[in-house]
Amino acid sequence: MTRGMNTRRLSRLALSVSAAMMAPLLMIGTTLPAAAQNRSLVLRESADAADVIHGALLSDGKTVTYTARQMPADASTRVDFKKDKPEPPREQVRDKLNPRLQRLLAKDPGATALLVVNFRDSLTMPLLPEPDTDQGRDAEVNQAAMKRADAMLGEFRARRDVQQRELVSLLGDRYGGKVRERFWLVNAMAVEMQLGMAKELAALDDVLSIELDDTGTIPPQNANNNDDVQDGRARMVSDPYFGLGLTGGWIGLLDTGARFSHNLFNSPSHIDFRFDCVNGGANCNSGSAFNPNDDCWDHGTSSAAIITGNSRSGDAFRGVTGITLDSFKVYPTTFDSSNQCSGNLSVSASVRGFQRAVAVLDRVIVAEMQAGGSHTGTISVAADNAFDAGAVIIAANGNNGSAASTVNEPAIAHKVIGVGNFDVQTGNQVDSQSRGPAPDNRIKPDIQAPTNTETAGNGCGWRQNCTSGGSDTAFRVFGGTSGATPYAAGAAALLRNWLRGTSFSIDPGQVYAQLILSGQQPYPFNNTSGAGKINLPTNGWAWWGKVTITNGGTIDIPIEVSGGSPNNFDAALWWPETATQAHNDVDLSLIDPSGVVRASSLSIPSVFERVRAAGAVKSGPWKLRVRGYNVPTGGQTVYWAAHVRLN
Repeated sequence: MTRGMNTRRLSRLALSVSAAMMAPLLMIGTTLPAAAQNRSLVLRESADAADVIHGALLSDGKTVTYTARQMPADASTRVDFKKDKPEPPREQVRDKLNPRLQRLLAKDPGATALLVVNFRDSLTMPLLPEPDTDQGRDAEVNQAAMKRADAMLGEFRARRDVQQRELVSLLGDRYGGKVRERFWLVNAMAVEMQLGMAKELAALDDVLSIELDDTGTIPPQNANNNDDVQDGRARMVSDPYFGLGLTGGWIGLLDTGARFSHNLFNSPSHIDFRFDCVNGGANCNSGSAFNPNDDCWDHGTSSAAIITGNSRSGDAFRGVTGITLDSFKVYPTTFDSSNQCSGNLSVSASVRGFQRAVAVLDRVIVAEMQAGGSHTGTISVAADNAFDAGAVIIAANGNNGSAASTVNEPAIAHKVIGVGNFDVQTGNQVDSQSRGPAPDNRIKPDIQAPTNTETAGNGCGWRQNCTSGGSDTAFRVFGGTSGATPYAAGAAALLRNWLRGTSFSIDPGQVYAQLILSGQQPYPFNNTSGAGKINLPTNGWAWWGKVTITNGGTIDIPIEVSGGSPNNFDAALWWPETATQAHNDVDLSLIDPSGVVRASSLSIPSVFERVRAAGAVKSGPWKLRVRGYNVPTGGQTVYWAAHVRLN
C-alpha cells in the first residue's frame, strides 16, 4: 500500500472478569435509549452522546463492572450564585508576525522568503469515521473506513479550494506573493513574498498569523542522565493498562523519523506507515528525495521506542504501549559545514504531517516540536482542527524555560494537551521546561510526565550525521519535554482504548478529561505543573461523561458512593475552545452527601478544572457540580471524569 508498511492484525480485548464480586458497590443505572447508547462504533461519524453517566469499577485497570444511565431531568438548574471572582487577566497582545520574521524584517525588508500565512476560517473539520481498531488496516471494514474518510476529505478540500481562490488572487495581485502550496486542514498557504509586504498583509483582519516556513527551531530535547523506560512507566502506573492488551488503533508521531532497523522495532514490529513530510510531497509518500529515516537528530527513534518499542532488550526498555505507530518526518536531513545536523522544523512539513495523520485515521497524534508561534499560528490551528476530526493531540511544551510565557507551538493551542516534564528518578521539576501562560492566559502545561529515561537511539548521537553507520542496538538517555511527551502520548492512547472498549466513547475530549484527572495537582494551578504528574487510576470507582453548560447554569451530576473503604475523591473537567472565540469560565465542585462543598476548582483563564476531596469519602449520594460562571458563547460542551480510590 505504501512504503515500508507492516500491517498486523490486532487482537480483541475480552473482558471476561466476573462482575458479581464487587457489583453491589457500584450504582446500577437505568437502561438507556438506543440512540444514547450509541454502541455501533465501527464507521461511526457522530460524537459521543451527551448527558450519560458512565460508571465502572476498576481492579488493576480492569473493568469489573460497567453501567450507564441517563442524567436525571432535574440535574440542570438555574440558581443565583455569588459572582465574586476577580476580573480575568487581559489577553497578551501578540503581533501577527512571528518574532523571528520580525527580526528578519527589521534587518532586510526587501528580502524574499517562503512564508506561511494563516487566515481566519469559516469551515469546520468533519468528524471522520471510526475504524475497527480490533483489525488491521487491510481489513475490509477498515478499507471501507478509509474510502469513506477519503470521500469526506475530498468534499472538504473542494470547499477549502473555493474558500482559498480569492485569497490566492489577493496575495498575488496586491502583495506580489507567489503561492507555493495550499493546505486543506487549515486555511493557510505557503507563499513566497517580500518581507516588507508581509507587514502590510498582517494589517488585514482576516489574517491570523504570518511566519517563516523555516521556524529556526530544532527538536525539543536536552541531555540528562538517569533510568530506564520501566521507571517512567512506573511513575505513571501505566503497566496495568498495558496488561489489558489494549493494542488497537494507530498513533501518529510527527518527529525526525526513526531508525526502523533498530531491534526495538523488529520481531515484533509495531511500526506501520513511514512518511517523509519534508521531501515526500503533499501526501508525504513520494519523490526522489524521499527519506523517512532518523539520520540527523537522533530524536524520533527515542520517541517511537518509548511509545511502542518491543521487549527484545528486556522489559526495562519496552514501550508504554504495544499500539501500532505511524512515523511522519517533519525535520529535514541537512548538515552544516562541520557536518552537524542543521535541519530546522518546517511549518509546511508539520501541516502536511497533521493532514496525512488525520487522513490515515490516526486517533492519537504526537507533535514532537517546539515552534515559536502562538495559539493562532498555522501549526497550532492545524492541531486544533485535527482534534475536530477525531484525534487526540499530545505535544511537547518545549525547553525554553524557565521564564513565563515560553510555551511553544502547538502545545500552546487550545485543543492540545501540552506536556511538561519532571525527572524520572528524583521527581524534581526540570528547569528548562517551557512555561505558560498562553497569550490568552490559559494554563500550560496541561500535565507533566517523566523524562530522562534510557531508550533506543540511532547510534550516532545528537546532531551527528547518521546517513551511514549507527547501531540497531544503541541506547541513549532521552531528556527534555521530548522525553516526557511519548509517555503522555502512550497514556493517552491506552486511555482512549480503555474508554472505547468500556463505554464506546471516542471523543478526544473525554481522553483529555481523563488525563487531567490523572494529574496529581488539584486547584489552584500554576504554569509550571498544570494539573500535575500523570498517575493513572487503576483501582476503585470511575465515572465519566459530557454535558453542555450554559451561562449561569448549574449541572449537578449524581454520583453514588457505597461500600468498601473509599478515599480521595478526584474529579476533573476539560472543554474545547477555538483560538478566536471568547473564553468560557466553567467551575467544578464536589458536594458530599450532607450538602457540604468538599472541594472546588475555580480557575479563571484555564480550559480545565481539577479537584480532590482528600481522605475518607462518605458513603451516599455525592454531586459533581459543573457551573457556567461566565459562558459568553451561550453554551459549552464540557467533558468530566471522576474517581474514588479503594484501600
